[in-house]
Amino acid sequence: MVAYYFPPLGGIGSLRAMKLATYLPESGWDVTVLAPRRGTYYRDPTLTFPEEKVVRTGSIELSRAGKTVLAPRTSDTEAARVGSLRRLVRDAARKWLYRPDPQIGWYPFAVRAGRRALREGRFDAVFSSSFPITAHLVGRRLHRDSGLPWVAEFRDPWTDVIADGEPRKAREVARERSIVVEATRVVTVSEAWAALFRGKGARDVGVVTNGYDAADLAPGRPPDGIVVTYLGSFYSDRQDLSAVWPALRRIWDTSPSRRFRLRFVGDLDRGLRREIAAHGLEEALEVTGFLPYREALARTADSSILLGAGARDERPILKGLIPAKLFEYLGTGLPILYVGDPGSDAALLLARQPGCFVVAPGDAASIERALRQALDTPRLARDLEAYTRRALAARLAVILDDACRR
Repeated sequence: MVAYYFPPLGGIGSLRAMKLATYLPESGWDVTVLAPRRGTYYRDPTLTFPEEKVVRTGSIELSRAGKTVLAPRTSDTEAARVGSLRRLVRDAARKWLYRPDPQIGWYPFAVRAGRRALREGRFDAVFSSSFPITAHLVGRRLHRDSGLPWVAEFRDPWTDVIADGEPRKAREVARERSIVVEATRVVTVSEAWAALFRGKGARDVGVVTNGYDAADLAPGRPPDGIVVTYLGSFYSDRQDLSAVWPALRRIWDTSPSRRFRLRFVGDLDRGLRREIAAHGLEEALEVTGFLPYREALARTADSSILLGAGARDERPILKGLIPAKLFEYLGTGLPILYVGDPGSDAALLLARQPGCFVVAPGDAASIERALRQALDTPRLARDLEAYTRRALAARLAVILDDACRR
């Protein structure tokens, strides 16, 4: 398994790789992970995996080196705040040096360590997971060297999110096509994105969604008053929660005797903070900042309603966007308000489960009705067996088995 994001690094990509590596042996696949020793991202000490199963490598972290030059006191997990001249230098580096991404400095170390592992051990397949795309370049090199089948996983689309006017787009489109055509199998996380990669020439595309592990979820305590919680990141270019805040303001105004909190587990987008302040909700605001995974889930479970943001419009690329947090939301049993395109894969997933309310962005009246209904909805049992981490690893095992028969 070639995975740049792997514990002790935190985040969804690291968590997914760790859970797959943990449960694949139950389906007959013993996993050795190829990962950097000092990758650039948050550390989460609660994510652990047997270190004897991990081949750690060196890496030249270009983004870390760039920050050292341009903004010396900037951490791995925050954007460098620089002036106009340094911003030009940074943007030029991203455009011309980071090919295909800032993690390309990992490539020579990972290839060398992977070749050594292949010489010294017995392996049946190579599996690489992006982002970063560099992981696929490593996976492809090891596939070519060994002749082993290669399964390339795309947790997100790649070139479809590069603006058409970008000088690098044509080159990256060609690179993307070469990867998906050469890979024995391609894996992604939603049906809409599977269709996207088939259109790029992938021979066989399997879907292994994100999921949840019941052991990670705290039982949750009834909150004191009304607690509306949003977990994780928000992306203003593709998500829109602006109609939620006036609806929450009206609910708060009509329930003066009940304590009201608007909780963000993680960091709060600056644009969202301005929207929230504009509706007089800052007094109710609670922002935890980064928390280790299980602690973040515990804070999420102690809520009245869970808030999710999906595709803000009907752009085809957003149809397959299923925020990974939705599976953990479902696992809590709490009512969920999802604000996003009702025709998206995420909305269709939620429509099959009780206690989920899907509303189009901008529809403040419907959002308020859904919130009031959700407040009267108890914690529910849901049939989520197909979305457990164990079941999803078994699904990937079937894809790996099939790749080895080809």
